[in-house]
Amino acid sequence: MKRILIYRIGSIGDTVVALPALWAIKKAFPSAHITYFTNGSKKIAEQILPKEIYTEILTYPKLPKGLIDLSKLLAKRFDATFYLMNRNRDPIRIRRDRLFFKMISRKVYGISHAIKEYLPIRVRSPLKTVKPEHEYLLDCIYEEKDLDLPPRKSITPDLKLTEVEKNRVKKILKDLGCDDKILVGLMMGSQWPSKQWDTERFIEVLNRLMKEKDVFPVIFGGKNEKDVNDKVLSRLIRGINIAGMFDLRTDAAILEQCSLYLGTDTGTMHLAAAVGVPCVAIFSAIDYPGRWHPFGDHHKIIRKTVPCEGCLSAFCQTKFHECMNKINVEEVYTACLEVLNNHGA
Repeated sequence: MKRILIYRIGSIGDTVVALPALWAIKKAFPSAHITYFTNGSKKIAEQILPKEIYTEILTYPKLPKGLIDLSKLLAKRFDATFYLMNRNRDPIRIRRDRLFFKMISRKVYGISHAIKEYLPIRVRSPLKTVKPEHEYLLDCIYEEKDLDLPPRKSITPDLKLTEVEKNRVKKILKDLGCDDKILVGLMMGSQWPSKQWDTERFIEVLNRLMKEKDVFPVIFGGKNEKDVNDKVLSRLIRGINIAGMFDLRTDAAILEQCSLYLGTDTGTMHLAAAVGVPCVAIFSAIDYPGRWHPFGDHHKIIRKTVPCEGCLSAFCQTKFHECMNKINVEEVYTACLEVLNNHGA
């Protein structure tokens, strides 16, 4: 194949979990012209995706401007499209997508698996446990019988951080006075309030960890989270707030220097997992258990089953936020200690 289109939508976490599938495609077709097609931010995709993995990134805005981009896409004549859609896209829309992609490419991969693995939204509890998204996306490719793919076990979410990027971060940490500390990456925020855990509980966990293990918290987040993080930092024994200071690749390189990621189900969690950092991840019950688990088997996932699980809502509809409030300080603290002890911190 000479020209390949990869269709994947979403933001930071959605892009990171697609990395194993993207590497599998790249390794199978190393000389192909690869177009990454997404509805997300081109800037985010450019920061996350290693330059070795794609040739160009195309995004499509909302109509009517999107019509121009689609017309350009139609003119490219792809040999194949790899359809890497999230699992909650219903089969009717998937079949509609297949018609479109068949217009612009000779073959379309991943459609049948996407239909088979469709996850209905807002279904009744108890929800079934499902494969992580990165495994599902690999299945979309590896279930296709006419592809000569690399061994599946060799595929990782490699960000290809360069030595320049890593050395720059070492200097940043030295300048910040924390290069010789046991770093814990902390991410408390989320675009969805339903995914957030009580900041008072984060503060208690961290202060206990600092007394027990002498860790140094590095608080991540976007520019809009800087003020909230500063308030939390003022309640901690020590730490630093880097919210909004750096780009995503720099954040990833800083995470790589951490002994632990502690936080909620966010893109930052997936970045931490991509660079091999063990995570203590606090999950709400808004989605299927297992679906957004980070890459790797060295993490501690904390999630509670509640009658209203699977709501897939940005805001708790019951006002009690039961799935997150049932997660207590002691179990999160214990999970963090276990991870730190297992990794020699």
